[in-house]
Amino acid sequence: MKKLLLVISGICCIFSCKNNSVDKKENGIAYKETIEINDVPRATLTFFDFSDGLCPEDVNCIWGGYALVDLLLSSVTTEGGITEHVEMCLGTCGFVRKDSTEAPRMVGDTVLKSFAGQQYRFVLSSLTPARKSTDILKKEDRRIMLSVEKL
Repeated sequence: MKKLLLVISGICCIFSCKNNSVDKKENGIAYKETIEINDVPRATLTFFDFSDGLCPEDVNCIWGGYALVDLLLSSVTTEGGITEHVEMCLGTCGFVRKDSTEAPRMVGDTVLKSFAGQQYRFVLSSLTPARKSTDILKKEDRRIMLSVEKL
C-alpha cells in the first residue's frame, strides 16, 4: 500500500510541474512575426522593428555598435485591448537613442516586464543573420533569438 501511494505521489509531482518558459522557436522570430506568449489571457509578442548599428562581422571596428529591437506586446483583458512596446538592445548598449532628437535612455538585452497580469523575463541573444560590409540585407530577412520566461 505504501509503495502504491509513493508511486501515485511521484506521478502527481511529475504532472504538476509547471513549465515557465514559452515555447522556443529554434530558428528565431522573423521580422514582423507574432508569437503567442500566454494563453489566458491571450498575449502575443511581435518582432515589430529594429535598427542595426552593429559592426559588420568582416570589419575591424573601434566600437562594436549596437542594435535596438522593438517588441510589441498585445493582449485583451477585461478592460479591453492593450498594447505595449518593449525596447531591447544588443552590443555596446547602456544609454542609447534612436536619433539625435531623443534623450538617451538605458536599454539592455534582458528585460523584466509585467504585462496583462503576468510577469515575464525577455532575453535577447542575437539579431541574425549578422551583417557583412558587402551585404544589403532586407528587414524581412532578419530574425531575433529571444527567450521568454513567465515568472
